[in-house]
Amino acid sequence: MKKWLGQRLIVLDRNRLVHWVLMRVMSRAIAMRFDPSAADGLEATVELALRDPHGRPTSRFQLRISGRRCSVHPGAADDTAARATVSSDDLILLATGAVAWPELFSSGRFDLTGDPFLALRFASLFRLPVVLDPV
Repeated sequence: MKKWLGQRLIVLDRNRLVHWVLMRVMSRAIAMRFDPSAADGLEATVELALRDPHGRPTSRFQLRISGRRCSVHPGAADDTAARATVSSDDLILLATGAVAWPELFSSGRFDLTGDPFLALRFASLFRLPVVLDPV
């Protein structure tokens, strides 16, 4: 996808209704990006926390990975092995290929906590677009 698409979605995300819709479809979008071959027998729960840059409450999702399957549920995870925290704007940029996760991680915009091995493996569990034109 193009950098302009990510930027356009970020502008649209400022609208409360659009943000609500984006957060509702997030579960399906995350599951669609899951790469079963990268899970390689992994059994874990990861919490994805999406900070809202516009002051709305943080959205949390439970990613339950079991073997070659990933189920995504809204809400905080009680039994999480690792947590990934990123702003909703940066997640949009990541999903559209406008920025790569190592860039977000190194700049402090993508925070990984908990089991260090699982946390570092987190991004590789999802098919992310190749960044051709970084922000």
